[in-house]
Amino acid sequence: MKKILTSVLLLSSLAFASNYKYEITPTIGGVIPEGNLDLSNQLSYGLRFGINLDSVIDQIEFGFERSDNVDYDNSTANTDINRYFVNAIKYYPLRDKLSLYSLVGVGYESIKNEMFNNDDSGFFNYGLGLKYKVADNFSLRAEVRHAIKFDHGDNNLFYTIGFAIPFGKKAEPIAKVEPKPAPAPVIVPIGDDDKDGVNNNNDICPNTPMGVKVDEKGCELDSDHDGVVNSRDICPNTPAGVKVDAKGCELDSDADGIVNSQDLCPNTPVGNVVNSDGCVKVIHLHVTFDTNKADIPSEYMMQIRKVADFMNLNPDYKVILEGNTDSRGSEKYNMKLSLMRANAVSDALENLGIKSDRITAKGLGELNPIESNSNKEGRAQNRRVDAKFTK
Repeated sequence: MKKILTSVLLLSSLAFASNYKYEITPTIGGVIPEGNLDLSNQLSYGLRFGINLDSVIDQIEFGFERSDNVDYDNSTANTDINRYFVNAIKYYPLRDKLSLYSLVGVGYESIKNEMFNNDDSGFFNYGLGLKYKVADNFSLRAEVRHAIKFDHGDNNLFYTIGFAIPFGKKAEPIAKVEPKPAPAPVIVPIGDDDKDGVNNNNDICPNTPMGVKVDEKGCELDSDHDGVVNSRDICPNTPAGVKVDAKGCELDSDADGIVNSQDLCPNTPVGNVVNSDGCVKVIHLHVTFDTNKADIPSEYMMQIRKVADFMNLNPDYKVILEGNTDSRGSEKYNMKLSLMRANAVSDALENLGIKSDRITAKGLGELNPIESNSNKEGRAQNRRVDAKFTK
C-alpha cells in the first residue's frame, strides 16, 4: 500500500475549481481486494459528479464504479461488481495549480454472482488524492481509497485516475465600493470661462462648447426635451414623450423603417416589407375557384398582375403566397386545396416574368379566416390568396 500511495503522489491531478458549481469526472483504475474476499485484483471504470460548496466541506461527490468479469481465486466462476458511493471532500492547496484532498463517505457494493461470503453490502471508505489544473476546462485527478464493508469486515483498496471537466461557472462577486467623501466646496471667482454668457458662479455646465445656445444655468439647450442637446440632436423636433436614441431620433424597435409612435404593428418580423403603418404589406387576391379546381378565372389576372408589377418595381423583394379556404369540407382537404390555389397563383406570377426563387407558396386551409364562415358573403372573402412581401 505504501508503494501505491507513493506512486499516486507523483501523478498530476486537478486543483479545486472553486469558480465552478459542478464537476464531472470519468475514471479508470484498479481494485486490490484485502482480507478474505477470495477475489482477484481487478480493473474498474466509472463516473463521478461533484457539487462544489462554499463551506467547511469543499465538495460533495456522487460516484459509480464497475468491474467486469472478476475471477474468484478458488473457482472458475467470475462476477460483475457495481459500486455506488457518495463522498465529502476537503481540499488543501499545495501550489498554484496543485491541491491535496481528503475524502470520507459511504457506498453500496452490488455483486452479480455471490460466492464465498461475497454478498451485496454497504461500505465505509476514506482516502487521499491530488488534483492538478491543466486548463480552465480540463484537469487531471489521482486518488487512493480504502473501503471497509459492513458485512464480514472485508476490505478493498481502490486507486483511480480521472479526467475532470468543471461546468456551471459561478457569478463573479460584486466588489464593495466604499463611498467617497464629498469634496469641499470650491469658490469660483467671478468670470465666464466658457464664454457662454453665464458667469462662473452660476454656470453648472462650465465647459459648454463655443457658439451653442445655453439656458440660464449655462447648459446647452434641448429644444424638444428629448434628453439630447441641440448640437447632437439630428432629429430636433421629436414629439414629446417618445423614446429616442443617442442622436435624438425616435426609436424604431422592430427596425422596419417606421418609428414606434407611428408603428401600428410594433413587432413586425425582421425582413418583412411594411406599409406606412408599419404592418406587413399584404395584397389580398380574392380569387374565386371552381369546386375541386385551382384554375384562375381570367377576371382575377388583373390582381395578380398588380403583384407582378410591384415585384418588378422592387427587384429585391420576395413574395409569400398564402392560400386560404372557407370552412366547408374537411380540414385535410382544405389544406390541400389551399396549397393548390397558392401554387396556381405562383405559376401565374412565373408566367408574368417573376422568377420562382422569389416566390414561396403556402397552404393555410381554413385556419385563417378574415370574415365569418356562417354566410355566403363571408365564405367568399375567405376563399382567397394573400401576397406578403419580404426582403
